[in-house]
Amino acid sequence: MKIETLNFCITPLSREVKVRVFTPDGYETGEKQYPVLYVNDGQDLFCDQQTFWGAESLRFEQYYRDYGKFVPDVILVAIESPNDHAKRTAQYSPFTKDFVVPEGKTFEPHIEGKGVEYLEWMTKELKPEIDRRYRTLADADHTGICGYSTGGLISTYALLAHSETFHRAIIMSAAVCIWMDKLEEVLKMADYSHICRLYLDTGTNEFGRMTTKEEFLAGSEIIRSYFVRGGLTPKTMKYNVYQDAIHNQREWRMRFPDALRWTFPEF
Repeated sequence: MKIETLNFCITPLSREVKVRVFTPDGYETGEKQYPVLYVNDGQDLFCDQQTFWGAESLRFEQYYRDYGKFVPDVILVAIESPNDHAKRTAQYSPFTKDFVVPEGKTFEPHIEGKGVEYLEWMTKELKPEIDRRYRTLADADHTGICGYSTGGLISTYALLAHSETFHRAIIMSAAVCIWMDKLEEVLKMADYSHICRLYLDTGTNEFGRMTTKEEFLAGSEIIRSYFVRGGLTPKTMKYNVYQDAIHNQREWRMRFPDALRWTFPEF
C-alpha cells in the first residue's frame, strides 16, 4: 500500500485542492492495471488526522493494513472537500436553489451550485492526469465515484450525467431530499443502462443541517425507485437500510469496505 499526495487546481472554481491517491499492495512491483474509485470528502477516507471539523475518519488506511487481503485491488483517488460547510455544499450541488431556512437552522438561504463545474474538472482534467500517472483501467466500466451526505448527491448526479466516465458508484446516506425537485428532473430523463454496479444505503436515524430523518429515508427511497425502474436488479444494485444508524463517519467506516467489495467484486 502507498498513499501519494498530489496538489491540483480545480480550474473552473479557481480553488487549490489536495488529492490523495491510494495504490494497493503489489502495485509497485507489478505491471497490471487497476480500476479506479474517485472519492468525495477525501480528507475523511484514510486517517483521523486529515479530517476537518473534528470528525473521525473512515480509517481505511488502518483497515487495509489489517484486512487488505479481503479488499479489492482498486486505486482510490480521495479528493478533499472545501474546509467550509457552505462551500462544500455548493461544490457538491449541481443545482442552484433558494431555501426558506427555519429559525434555529444554520443553512444557506441561497446555494449557487458548483457541482457541474466540479465534475467537469474531475472528468476532463483530474481523471486524464490520474490515468497518465498510474496504471489504471481507464474505461468507464472500471471507473466509479463515491460520496456520502451531499457527496452522495454529486455522486448520484455524476453517475447519471457522466455515463461516459462512471459506470459504478458507492452512494452512502445521500442528502438528496431538499434537492429532489431539481434531482428528479435528472432521474426522470436518465438512461440507466450503463450502470455496472451501484451500492446505495441510508440509516433510519440520520438528519442533516436541513433534513429530518424521515426526509433522509424518503430521499434514498425515491432515488432507489428510479434506479429500479431504470432496470437495475439485485445483481447490479445493493440497497441497505441500517436500523438506528446516524449520520457520521463512524457509521460509514463500518459500511465502506463491504461497499467497496460489492462495487468491484471481480477484483
